[in-house]
This record gives sequence, C-alpha cells and structure tokens, in this order.
Amino acid sequence: MRMSLDKLHLCGDFNEQINNAERKLIPHLKRFMECVAGDSEFYSAVQKNAAECTPLLESKRIFGVDPIQATALVPETAPVMSLLKEIPAIPTAELEDKPQALLWRRYTDAVARYRETWRHLHEKTPSSAFNAWRQRQINRCHSQLNKETNQAIVHTAIAFELCKGCSMGCHFCGVGAEPLQMVYRYTAENAKLWRDVLDVAVERLGAAAGGGVCYWATEPSDNPDYFKFVADFGEKTGIYPQTTTAAPLRNLDWTREMLQFRREHSTAMDSFSILSLNTLHRVHDIFSAEDLALTALAMQHTEPAVRSRAQSGRNRKVGSGGPQPGPSQDHTIACLSGYLINMAECSVRLISPCPPSGRWPLGYRIYAEGSFSSASELNDFISKTINNCMPEQIAPDDILAFRRDLKFIPSPDEEGFKLLSKYRLHKITGAPHLARLGELIAQGNLTSRRVLQELMAQHQDVLAIMASMQKIFDQGLLEDGFSDKEAAGRQEV
Repeated sequence: MRMSLDKLHLCGDFNEQINNAERKLIPHLKRFMECVAGDSEFYSAVQKNAAECTPLLESKRIFGVDPIQATALVPETAPVMSLLKEIPAIPTAELEDKPQALLWRRYTDAVARYRETWRHLHEKTPSSAFNAWRQRQINRCHSQLNKETNQAIVHTAIAFELCKGCSMGCHFCGVGAEPLQMVYRYTAENAKLWRDVLDVAVERLGAAAGGGVCYWATEPSDNPDYFKFVADFGEKTGIYPQTTTAAPLRNLDWTREMLQFRREHSTAMDSFSILSLNTLHRVHDIFSAEDLALTALAMQHTEPAVRSRAQSGRNRKVGSGGPQPGPSQDHTIACLSGYLINMAECSVRLISPCPPSGRWPLGYRIYAEGSFSSASELNDFISKTINNCMPEQIAPDDILAFRRDLKFIPSPDEEGFKLLSKYRLHKITGAPHLARLGELIAQGNLTSRRVLQELMAQHQDVLAIMASMQKIFDQGLLEDGFSDKEAAGRQEV
C-alpha cells in the first residue's frame, strides 16, 4: 500500500507554505522521528554516528532524510515521547544550515497551531449555562492537575461509544475498559437513532459537537461499521473526528479503510497506539511513510510512556487487586467535560476530568447518569442536567465550602486569604470583606444566604460580597454540592 501525496492535505494552511519537495519529505521526517521515539536501538545508532546512518534509514523505508540535519532536533539524553513535544528549543539561527530540521519544526508548529484553533472553534455551545460549567471544570483542572496534563485535555463537549466494552484488554487502560460485550451495528433502526442523536447533539451543543469523538473506553476496530457512523458524524457536524486504534495490525482491511477515510476527510489526524517494539516494526514494514502521513504513532511501549501513565483505571491495581494506597498520580487521560454516550446500551453520563482517586478511580467525575430509548429522551436528559448540574450563579441555599484539596490560608495583612492546591496558589485579596468571607466559607457548613447575612451585619458592601462569592464560584474553588453518599451513587436524571 502506497498512497499518493498529490492530494495530501497536511495541516490547515500549511500546504500553501511548502513546495512539493517539502511535502514529499515531511512523511519521511515523521518516520525518522517515530523511530527515534519508539526504537531505542535506532535512537542509539543515530546518536552514535548520524553520518553513517543512511543504510539504517533506508532499511526503515526512510528516504531523502539527512540524518545529521534531522538529529539536530533529537534530545541528547532520551528519546522524545511525542513527535510534537519535547523538541529542544534551539534558536532558529542555529538551524539555518539545516533546512530539514527547520522544515520539521515549521510542520510541528503548524500542527500545534491547528489543534489550538480547532480547540477554540469547538469550545462554545448555545447554552450559557453549559459554557459556564465547562469553564469551571477547566479552572478546577488547572488547580488540580499538572501543566502537561492540562495542556493535553481539550474538554470536548461530547464523546460516543459504538460498542460496550473493548476487546484489547490493555493492562494499562486508564479508563478501565470492560471486556467487549456488545457491538452497535449500522442497521436501519440503529442508523436512524444514531442520526437523530447527532441532530440532538448539534442542536444542544452547536459547533462544540464537532469536537467530539466516536470512541472512549472502546476499540474503534471492534465495530465493522465504524466508518459508516463516523461518516454520519461528519455529515451532521461538518467535522470527521479523530480516531485512535490500538489494533492497527489486527484487521488490515479495516486499517486501510481508516487511512483512506482520513485522506478523503482531512479534518483531523488519526493515531495508532503502538503497544510493543515488534508492533512498531511491523507497522513500518506494512505501511509506507506516505501511508501514515496523517496518522500519529503513540509509543505506549517506551519507558517515558510507562512512567507518564495515569494512575487510573487498571493502573490503580496492584498485586492484591486492590487500589493503590495513598494519593494517585495527578494525571488523567480523560479529556471530556460533557456527555459520554454509549450507543450500544443507550446510556449517558455527564463527566469531567479530575485526579484519579478512590472516589473517582477512572480519572473523571460523574455528575449525572441516565439512559435513553430515543433521541427525545436524550434531549430531556441534557435539558435536566443543564438545569440541575450547571447553575450559573450561587443559590441562596447552597452550602459554601472550599474544595477539599485546597488548603485555606488566612491573609489578614493583605485583606483576604489564599487557597493552596498542589499546583497553584490562589490569592483572593485586596478588599475589606474578603478575610471574613474566606473564614466563613472555610467552615464548610454555611449557606450563601447565611454568609451574606453575617457580612452584611458588619456593614460590608453587599454588592462587593456577592461579586466575590461569584468569582470564587466561577474559578472552580468551591465544592460542587456532592455529599460522599451522593458521589458514590451518582445523581440519576
């Protein structure tokens, strides 16, 4: 299989910024970087003597790449985990005599810009309540999760599962996928429900629906009709969503369909999860650099990938089969702040990322869950969750309490207080009422009405007090109103 580059659309407007020779070279630079990131022997060889590596490159079907130029962007101490991250910050002036290195940097920068553009295009919905709720989740995550994790989370508004469970059984699955139990086939009845559900998604979420995906705790290739569903998704939303498969070699016809589908609908870049070095070698043997020009390879078998895995899902299991003692690593692979819909069992959850814990072992919080037998019932669920779970303002009877992971630090000298999380220090200072406001909220048992009354009795400015409470709420610094009992059983809508 060798795909032509004639109609290859690499990334946004980047096509207009490169010539044919550069367009031909980029897939081979990409393969070079894949070998660096995923094959330690290859990495050692190019580090030891790049000038003599041309035969090695040709054995990997890497053509036209100058290894001396390419290695200018290879870290000296360890292989890169991602082709688009961890590239050394070498000044451009030092690369003027290395046009291939400059080309790769230009390409990766263009991909990063393209992704960021799409992230912003799909972040707003027609619902101001949903938008405010989503922004609170983003703010909370920036306080609870590390910078690298937050950069990877897009907080998409919707995701679909077209199977119940997954056939892969990856031991490191961060969302704890169940064994494959059911496949949602593209029958006439199912196709109608699917298209009706997509209509609801577009109506309620607008352009944000186009940022969704058609897999979660599932393997896309488990569904033989996957691309029929994805084609409908693209027709309804205008975006043909990204696909990641962990089984690129299991059904080559399906994989080739995936590659051809992306060529025809270049609105995203797909991904292969590479689970072993042997898989990497076989993928490179079967598919040319041109074949994989629009497919990223995620090196799940390398040491950096193993170290960075989220301690969620099956990664929380130890020899005894129980959860790890103490706090988990503050990393999650969950990237959804919105609706997780399983078409096979007609279930729906409202979720958002969080650090994995005993309370939330899959790395996401569940705000509500339900089921549907029709698109109208799904629409009702969305309406109820927006009304019940996404207040835009604090209600008088709401109990005010700081998030349990925050340490309250009084700061009377600064007219206020501070809240310390593992990753951020929040300063709420600079107004006479703030110090007492912080003390009252820190009690964790007072309603907003009671807090307001206490401060008004001290002749504090009521409008300023209300504005401060709203700001604290908007920043995601307050508990959501879950009791432990409610959190354990979730809210059924």
